[in-house]
Amino acid sequence: MTNSNQTFKSVVKDRLFFNQFSYCLGFFLDEVSCLRILDHKNIDEFIERRKQWREISRHRQIHGTIISRRWKEITDTTVKNLHDLAEILLTTNENFKLVVSANNAYVYTSSLDLINQLDSLEFLLNKRYTAAKISRPKNTVALKNSKFQSRSYFKFQTVTHKQKENLVNFFKNQQEHIRISPGLKSWLERTETRVQDYFFIDYTGETWLSMLSLVHPGLVRKTMQIFSGK
Repeated sequence: MTNSNQTFKSVVKDRLFFNQFSYCLGFFLDEVSCLRILDHKNIDEFIERRKQWREISRHRQIHGTIISRRWKEITDTTVKNLHDLAEILLTTNENFKLVVSANNAYVYTSSLDLINQLDSLEFLLNKRYTAAKISRPKNTVALKNSKFQSRSYFKFQTVTHKQKENLVNFFKNQQEHIRISPGLKSWLERTETRVQDYFFIDYTGETWLSMLSLVHPGLVRKTMQIFSGK
């Protein structure tokens, strides 16, 4: 049962979070990235190293000028909050996944009891509640009014100038039969040779993909079917 102050925002997906969790609680907490390794001893070691590094940073001298960055003080309250949160996560019997980044954290779980327990912690700020809403088959991407059937993403790699020239010519000749992602389109117009893994193309038919593999083998990272359902 959820608390009255929780409003879960649906996230339309083709599967649960990390393929197993129904809910996610996101929040802000100073120094929460110290919980990347969920252990009380490691928290204290992380905090001590950060204090030392920040003290050195405050007094670093470059060409005789003292560089002072205004780091937020790590207080005893901050440390206690980290340990209190860690204790709940270490002792719970519920299955969960913790993801941390700087001062933001996300707890993924299918347990509303765990969500409610964390929600009761007043020191967790800017709480966000999301729930996975499965609206399409797995390994599909939802698009409205698409005339294509498949989407293929590229592998991260660096190509030679000759390989890129071949790709530019190929996509130029095939542009009436495919949809090129904005990032890929921009890349084709520049001299850069590094292929990003978020580049993609939409198309219909396996024959077209076979043609691409002949022009540049090993370019495709994964292929998803386009789902046009409501």
